[in-house]
Amino acid sequence: MKDWWKRFSEFSHLSLADKLLIGQTVAIMIVIRAGLKLLSFQQFRKLYGKLLTVRKSTTTSDKLIERQVWAIQKVSGTLAAVCLPQALALTYFLRKEKGIELVVGVQKKQAFEAHAWVEKSGRILIGESPDNSFKPLWVWQ
Repeated sequence: MKDWWKRFSEFSHLSLADKLLIGQTVAIMIVIRAGLKLLSFQQFRKLYGKLLTVRKSTTTSDKLIERQVWAIQKVSGTLAAVCLPQALALTYFLRKEKGIELVVGVQKKQAFEAHAWVEKSGRILIGESPDNSFKPLWVWQ
């Protein structure tokens, strides 16, 4: 109970712009998580691809990208969202941005592992930097 009260207290002290961003992020993350659970990955990818089909024409400031990443990371703890939903959410936020890539990589050291991250011009925006053993399996531009 204290955890929820702490989150509510933190939320109540945010600026209106941050509250709106958190609200938008919660909605996007819920839809993404539901889509990943309810649809096959192929169905999800097709539907999500339609949502991302827009003219890539804007340049988002680094400060706004940082706020979006902050909101996604803040919400992810509450919603138990791991790297793929986080990367999908940021890609959705930046769907009009040029040079954005969602990368899903895999590795097999002792066990098979997968990791997702978002890059802009080679710089990782969200998803901890994978070590060199992760090989890109799928890149979505």
